[in-house]
Amino acid sequence: MDVEAIQQEILRLESERCRALVQRDLQALAALMDDGLVHVHATGKVDDKAQYLEMVARHIDFLSVERSAMSVRVHGDTAIASGRLEQAIVLRESGEERLMKAYATQVWLRGEGGWRQCAFQATNT
Repeated sequence: MDVEAIQQEILRLESERCRALVQRDLQALAALMDDGLVHVHATGKVDDKAQYLEMVARHIDFLSVERSAMSVRVHGDTAIASGRLEQAIVLRESGEERLMKAYATQVWLRGEGGWRQCAFQATNT
């Protein structure tokens, strides 16, 4: 697979991840994440895969998740994707709605099962 094809695949997978968040499709979301995932929220909170999936399942409704100005750099079996992130959420416990604008960087690894996200970090903008 050439670099351009890998870049397109990573963008497709990220689009699928955003769709899975909005639809609360935990099975699809889990399939996109490496078991060793480290997810650093813009607040500084750090989740592993199980904690992140529990947060999506129990605590937050994603109304929209949009990525823009994405770039993907490929280094062998590693891809680094960076770009703007805007998401509208509802905190289930309080009903509070929030709009988050951030810049996010993800690391994707290619293994036997394909590309999986192993790291995510967002910074508020």
